[in-house]
Amino acid sequence: MIKETARGMAVHMLTRVEVEGAYANLLLQKNIPRLTDSRDRQFVTLLVNGTLKNRLTLDYALRRHLSKPMSSLPHEVRAILRIGAFQVLYVDKVPSAVAINESVELAKEFPKFTGLVNVVLRKVMEKGWDIPWPDSKREPVRYLSVRYSHPEWMIQRWLKRWGIEETEALCKANNEPAQTWIRTNTLKISREGLSKRLSEEGIAVELGQRVPESLKIQDFGALGQLGSFQEGLFTVQDESSQLVAHVLDPKPGQFVLDACSAPGGKSTHLAQLMQNEGEVLAFDIHDHKLELIEQLAQKLGITIIHPQLGDARDLPGIRLGSQDRVLVDVPCSGLGVLRRRADLRWQKEEQGLMELPSLQFAILERAASCVKEGGILVYSTCTTEPEENFELVKKFRSVHPEFEPVDLVDTLPYTLKDSRDIKQAGKGMLQILPHRHGMDGFFLAKFRRSAQRV
Repeated sequence: MIKETARGMAVHMLTRVEVEGAYANLLLQKNIPRLTDSRDRQFVTLLVNGTLKNRLTLDYALRRHLSKPMSSLPHEVRAILRIGAFQVLYVDKVPSAVAINESVELAKEFPKFTGLVNVVLRKVMEKGWDIPWPDSKREPVRYLSVRYSHPEWMIQRWLKRWGIEETEALCKANNEPAQTWIRTNTLKISREGLSKRLSEEGIAVELGQRVPESLKIQDFGALGQLGSFQEGLFTVQDESSQLVAHVLDPKPGQFVLDACSAPGGKSTHLAQLMQNEGEVLAFDIHDHKLELIEQLAQKLGITIIHPQLGDARDLPGIRLGSQDRVLVDVPCSGLGVLRRRADLRWQKEEQGLMELPSLQFAILERAASCVKEGGILVYSTCTTEPEENFELVKKFRSVHPEFEPVDLVDTLPYTLKDSRDIKQAGKGMLQILPHRHGMDGFFLAKFRRSAQRV
């Protein structure tokens, strides 16, 4: 049995991800509280997420020194080799000799492979980044895939759209550690008040520049143990996701529908902007996810959210033309949040992406039917792919001319600088990209219902 050190725990979790298809973020949430030292918790998170993100690159570097395929090794030994190579190649704060020695200690549970782990990792250390990569001009897909650890099908899509320089920039951004952004619960405290409180709790805080409620935090250990978190003074939410409620722009006293609401981040933000006055109907198809919405709303002191069980393609009980504001944050491929979900790139397949637009369109059409004349509809995803974004919106507008695009330039809570963004926003849409904007990849489209459809 591998010892429950930070490295041992990382090996255990990486093995479960590979063997069982377990979700790394859930494993981390469940397991790292057992580590009492905050530095150990941060280290195991770094090892798991970093190794998963860079798995293809690590395997490429390791295979040069293996006489047998990686697939022939026990899963735990593969994980030991990967976290060892990750520390040697990516983690400057850990001396390579220490990383190798600790990996050898872990491998002692598999005596047959102890020598192999030692020899291979020492060769990785000796060679460092002196790795013979595929030629970037002759084999750009393979080069970007193994150099930045992304599936080839993703690389192919992005190369066609953006070319090699921008695709490389996106891959680099996806491999960076995800920053932690939080949203101030303005029903209980101001952003300045929260910033002061967090500083008193020993947290490094930086005010966001795009969203009036946003803060970036660092050096926070376990958030659940902070008094400010327990009191519901904030919730975790990336800046790009925080933009949605401001674009929908709900007013106090209005009737608002969130068609795909779990786990409740956007629903609670809408309620905040409404000053907890009016009604937010929060739909989800899974009963257990409605509980998450209720728990978050209660924690934040919000009383106007009413969780509703139902398929967003049906929205049972919601009358036509009954809502002032409707948010349609549909299930999507999630390719905009690869930096935040380390294992996501290996769980997705292109065929699955092709099947999503029909579901997304069905949800959008039903939700749109609930919008009042003069009311606002916002469609959003956390992906970068046009089939789920621009092309779907184009199809929707061709079928529903009663929904007119709303210029986002004056709607967004910050000023756009890039001419490409300004042009898009003028047409009522905006594609946010991690490498351009420093936020999670996100898509927004805003419409106003001008008249009842004939």
